[in-house]
Formats: sequence, C-alpha cells, structure tokens
Amino acid sequence: MRTAAATVGAASNPHPWGPIIVNRSASPDPRHLKVVAFNARSGRAIDKMLQRLKRPPLNHPQIILLSEMDWHVRRSGWRETAAELAAALDMSFAYIGEFGISRRSGPPVSFIGNAILSAWPLADVRVLPLSRALLRSRDHRLVGAPAGLTGTIVVNRRTIVLGVAHLNSRWDPAGRDLQMSQFLRQMPPGIPAIIGGDFNTTTVSLSHPVSFIPVMGLMALWPARFRHPQKWEPLFHRLREAGFDTTGANVRGAPTFTPSRLVPPFIRPKLDWLALRGLKPIAGSALVVPARSSALGRRFSDHDFIMCEVEV
Repeated sequence: MRTAAATVGAASNPHPWGPIIVNRSASPDPRHLKVVAFNARSGRAIDKMLQRLKRPPLNHPQIILLSEMDWHVRRSGWRETAAELAAALDMSFAYIGEFGISRRSGPPVSFIGNAILSAWPLADVRVLPLSRALLRSRDHRLVGAPAGLTGTIVVNRRTIVLGVAHLNSRWDPAGRDLQMSQFLRQMPPGIPAIIGGDFNTTTVSLSHPVSFIPVMGLMALWPARFRHPQKWEPLFHRLREAGFDTTGANVRGAPTFTPSRLVPPFIRPKLDWLALRGLKPIAGSALVVPARSSALGRRFSDHDFIMCEVEV
C-alpha cells in the first residue's frame, strides 16, 4: 500500500468546519483517466460499493466524485465511509461535511457531505460555500450549509482541477443555477478541470411536498424532458460560459435516478453529470452503471454510477 499522510482543515476553508484530507503516494502516470461520479446515499453500503468499483466497467477508477457520504453517522454504522473506501482502493481523498448532526453540547462530530478520491495526491483543496434554499429543513438536527469541494492533481506534468457538488433537489432551476455560478466562480480559473456530482436537474421546483403531484403527471406526459433537462436548467449555460462541456462525458438521454423499480426507465430523470474543461472524453467511454451487485440484486442507492474516460 502506498504511504498516507493525513491533515485536517489544511485548505481554503470559509465553511464552519474544515475538510479532512489524506494523501497517498501517486500512481504511475496514465494515458487516460477513468472518472466515476456517484451519489452514495449515505455510503452505508460501502462494501457493495467497493465490490462494484472492483468489477468492470468501473474497475480501476482513478478519480471518484462522491455525494451524500456519511462520517460517523449512526445509519451507516458510525463509519468514516470516504476514508474507508479510499483506503480500500489505495487512493488519496478529501472530504467535507456539508451538514453536521447537532449535539446537545459541543460541535458536531457526525457529518453528511462530499468527497473526492484520487490516484494522485490532492493539493489546493478548497471548500466552496453554496447558497441554501430558504426552506424548512426536513431534519432539524442538521446544521451547516451546502458546499462544493475542489482539489488539484498533477498527471503527466499537467495540473488538473477536480470538483464535486451536490445541488439542491428542493430548490428550482434558478436556485441550482445560482449554486453552480457560485461553485464555478470559486474554482481555480484557466486550468483543465473535471467536475461532477448530483446536480439534481429535475427541471422543476420541488420546494413543497405537494410539488410531486403535478411533477409525476408531467413525467408521464413529457418524459423526455427529464432525461434531456438542458433546456430547462440554466446551469448548463453557466457551465458552457465557464468553458465546460458535458457532451461525450455523459450518456445522452440515459436516466441516472431510480426512486423505485416500479418507475419505468423511460420516465426516470437524469440528475448526475460529469463536465470537462480543457480535456477530451474518449469517444464511447461514457456509461451509466446501476447501483446494484447484480441484475436481480437490490439497489444500494437510488442513483446510478456514471463514468467516462478522459484523455490526458
């Protein structure tokens, strides 16, 4: 195993608490990068995640961008999910708890957040605060605020920025556009970059429980809208303005979210994305991989893995 060195809070950190960073020695420089993004839905199924990441087509990933990863949370067995996954794959990682679970006294010690795993050490790790919709929280124990995470790696003597963000599903397209604008503005400029995550491109506002009623009807009548959300989500225009391209890095029209197996694939939405700046995807490498151990196995996340390979 490559050697590891841990640091806590050693980054640009305007967030209430600092990131956790563990670096291991670099892998040999490759001809291309395999990039995976995944909303892990807490990461409590870390063993199943690891099995999936060790089998084709996801095997030997060099960059993994993770959303909704627990850290010392009861539902995931109090595990440090990002740290355990990185150690099992012999990768460096950075983790930021967007939301802490409040205690009666003292600061939070349990978090839900985002992580970057990399086959190369991460430098210039930045926590990028994002606006929060002015909605009543579904869990009053949660404190903190949304935050993206970025870091840089050096591959083939080339500096590349990596970033992950989990945008708000309970907001509207304008709110997600604001979050993406804030995320991009805080990134290091003018450097090749790979970003991804659960952008929650639902094309609608889901700010109230009753919002789901008309949306379900819309999904049945106009399902293509939810698999091709670019027209209704201005964040894609924001990405293009910043030099990012989603073409080729994502499977066109392929859904990535399964609220239930009873929902037919043709009306499931596409919520998870990869975007590249100054880098080219390898043609045909983009895939959506179900989050289950086998074709008949039970899902361990309501999101699917997405991946592509990138020329370096």
